[in-house]
Amino acid sequence: MKRYMYGLGIMVGMLGCVASRSSEEIELAKRTVTIEKLRQHTEILADDSCQGRKPFSEGAQRAVNYIAGQMKEIGLKPFRGNSYLQEVPLVLSVTEVSPEMCLRTPKQNRILRRSEDFIAFTARIEPSIEIEEAELVFAGYGIVAPEYGKNDYAGIENPQNKIAVVLINDPGLGKGDDSYFKGDVMTYYGRWTYKFEEGARQGLKGVLIIHESYGAGYPWSVPQNSAKAKLYIDEDQQNYTCALTGWLQADVAGTLLEDCGLELEKLKEAAKLPEFRPFSLKSFVSVSLKNKFVKQTSPNVIGYIEGSGKTDESIVYLAHWDHLGYGTPVDGDSIINGATDNATAVAWLLETARCFHALKEKPRRNIIFLSPTCEETGFWGTKYYVDHPLFPITKIAAVINLDVIPLWGENKDVTITGYGHSTLDKSVAGLASAYDRYVLPDPDAHNGMFYRSDHFPFVQKGIPAMFAKGWNDNRRHGKEWAKEKIKHYWTEIYHKPTDQTHPETDDYGGLMQEVKLFFDLGYLWANTEDYPQWKPESEFARILER
Repeated sequence: MKRYMYGLGIMVGMLGCVASRSSEEIELAKRTVTIEKLRQHTEILADDSCQGRKPFSEGAQRAVNYIAGQMKEIGLKPFRGNSYLQEVPLVLSVTEVSPEMCLRTPKQNRILRRSEDFIAFTARIEPSIEIEEAELVFAGYGIVAPEYGKNDYAGIENPQNKIAVVLINDPGLGKGDDSYFKGDVMTYYGRWTYKFEEGARQGLKGVLIIHESYGAGYPWSVPQNSAKAKLYIDEDQQNYTCALTGWLQADVAGTLLEDCGLELEKLKEAAKLPEFRPFSLKSFVSVSLKNKFVKQTSPNVIGYIEGSGKTDESIVYLAHWDHLGYGTPVDGDSIINGATDNATAVAWLLETARCFHALKEKPRRNIIFLSPTCEETGFWGTKYYVDHPLFPITKIAAVINLDVIPLWGENKDVTITGYGHSTLDKSVAGLASAYDRYVLPDPDAHNGMFYRSDHFPFVQKGIPAMFAKGWNDNRRHGKEWAKEKIKHYWTEIYHKPTDQTHPETDDYGGLMQEVKLFFDLGYLWANTEDYPQWKPESEFARILER
């Protein structure tokens, strides 16, 4: 087993050793990056001609060709042969759900309206699924977490005939005790993806999550807008999934529970306790789903720099290229250009690659630059990559991911989403101080953003990942200004046609900061034989031993 590094002092000492060898060369490499290049990449990828970079579109192909062309121009080695593309086999499943869900409660029969009251879909590649009088059980948060003594499914009999109704987020939310789960910092047990995965492991017919905006981290409109068409990796479809997955609007769920003589708020408190056990709601649900399938491919774009150590170990830099295509028009414009999400991060990826290529003495470990497809629909490109990697997954030292980088100028902070999971936090803190920046744990960690970007499939394999950026403390305008800008971004720009470049006002200073800082981080870990270490309290600490 390889030696791990512990305190910040050791990390800084190692950085000093590396820097003393080649500090002048490192600085020269970082000077190859220019604001003009960052601007060029961003504006081309966010141009209307790329049609919002929705996979399978002509515009997406333009974006892919541009990224691959830039990797070649920079001098990266191609993924395989002469190609920078890794084609990902996908199934597009379009589900037509019956307009109504029939609900028979102990008190009365109720009709729920599709989209307004419930969302339903299935990951099964079957032409039709009929749910007839399936029994509903309340299963708390839908969590099986032995380390917390929690099993919300204990004692359920004949799960194949039952549909679990579960709460969003995890029992730590609002409890005021960060020793139980992580308090208001969401664990993976709180993510909707986990709840559907665990329902499948339990052999349930289905799982319906009660939606609440605060616990989910997004409004009802998000599952509404994404319910009909879903993407899946073609080869994964033999894996078991529940026949029915979906959401119940919170008020509708409250009414259902009232019919059963229960109160949602009291149930939320009861479900937090380790001794909670599931129980039948003595209610039954019926709904039908019909599916149509189209098989297609969409590429990951991958280039790499071969390490000098003749090793199969690597560092991965990550920024997804895809976006949403078209949406609800704003002032007559329906193209969701995705400038901030995620053209700026692709620009960062390419220019970080330029820095590494400029080094005369290449790092010991291989450096992989991965721009995956289909992040917006479920990390499918990254999920495919971790099962079909360029170098062994277990030999990846660290993953560095950027996503949603605003063009607001320089920042004092480095907000780490997923702070506290690994010793990468200390690495970043030590490096950031050289740029007069400081590390800040994500103040909105309740929304589980750590589980909502492309680094996460690597994390599920046990690979430590850094997902961070300047965000909350603008160097020129301060924290309150940044807070208002963030609020405006999530409400008025995110996933909307308003996410565009503005050449007259865009400030690429913050993006340049991230190129330099995360080049340093990758360079640091690419020149050692050590690995970053998971913190013992992370739910991912026990996945991979090395």
